[in-house]
Amino acid sequence: MAKNVSRTNGKSRSPSSRGASTLGPSRAQRLGVFSWFDRRFNLNHWLGGHLPVQYLDRAVWVALLLLVYIGLTHHAERLIKDTDKLKRRIEELRADYTLRKADFMKAGKQSEISKRVAPLGLVEAQTPPEKVVVKTKE
Repeated sequence: MAKNVSRTNGKSRSPSSRGASTLGPSRAQRLGVFSWFDRRFNLNHWLGGHLPVQYLDRAVWVALLLLVYIGLTHHAERLIKDTDKLKRRIEELRADYTLRKADFMKAGKQSEISKRVAPLGLVEAQTPPEKVVVKTKE
């Protein structure tokens, strides 16, 4: 049975030429920022050699999306709380307006006005008003 051998540029390598020093950087070393971070801080040593660097960019992307989702959720909840607070305040102001309007309407009645001006010596007229007619020359 034949062995599985990887090919580079259309040429197959022999099993004896698999040394790390002759092949150049591995795939994990060519990934970019995350591979540099891995080489710089030696995360494989700290994590026991079980850190799949090739998935680190996706994990950071998912973590970033989760942070944005959490932030937007908190913002939406704050808006809902503020809206409820404002609705309660509007209801209080509406009730206050209704009470004051009723008080002003009651205070504007003739009977209420006569009660308020009685201590000043003013009394309600007992005779009805007379109509004044002015004759003009035409």
